[in-house]
Amino acid sequence: MSPPTATLAIMEFSRFTTGTAAEASALAAAAEGRSDAVVPTCPEWTVADLVHHVAMVYEHKTLCMRTGAPPQPWPPADEGDPVTRLRIALGDLLAEFTGREPTDPTYTWYDPDQTVGFWMRRMAHETTIHRVDAQLAAGIPVTPVDAALAEDGIDEFLDVCAVWGAGRRPERLASAAADATGEAVALVTPGRRRLVTVTPEAMVIAESDAPATATVTGDASALYRWVWRRHDPETVTVEGDTAAVTRLHDVFAAFSQ
Repeated sequence: MSPPTATLAIMEFSRFTTGTAAEASALAAAAEGRSDAVVPTCPEWTVADLVHHVAMVYEHKTLCMRTGAPPQPWPPADEGDPVTRLRIALGDLLAEFTGREPTDPTYTWYDPDQTVGFWMRRMAHETTIHRVDAQLAAGIPVTPVDAALAEDGIDEFLDVCAVWGAGRRPERLASAAADATGEAVALVTPGRRRLVTVTPEAMVIAESDAPATATVTGDASALYRWVWRRHDPETVTVEGDTAAVTRLHDVFAAFSQ
């Protein structure tokens, strides 16, 4: 899989920031007038909770870049109209990105990449996934994710959230993958085949044509939503050992939000 600094091989960093802006606009549109609706993919949240969360994430990253450290105390209280807060926080975040280069140093929670570019990428995917949540809560059609953004998002989830997260929290992996036996599951999009192998001790990702116990196939948008557990079952095709796919999906759940 690609290291963080290789993101430019897939997308220009400017596309992450424009993507964040577009996805935030769609999120706000879905949320307007629906503050009390329950978010089916995050059932402990209402739409107001969801929008406050995204706004708080923007505020946090803006302060991380301004100060070079995680803000303390944190988090602030959820106050005011959530959509208004989101729009203000988005403006501050994008202004901070505009004044910086992707290679500029900053604090991030991801030890291997302490650059502004990490936040540019992370905020694009944070916003996109929660835009999907908002549209699902609103009961409106879910807009497909841009194919290039989705492919990058699959890589980000696997590299950062899953593999790095599992290495950082081995006890969580051991619990989530207690029944895993090292079977390989292939995640296939047009032009890509990612082989995921999981045991209670490790998770390994490889671009490979090696045999797989099971295969999950879909376009980039569908598979992006699948790894984040926001998918429509009809948009992906599962072949082979369905139990292995279920086990992998359960492991992914342990390292996602």
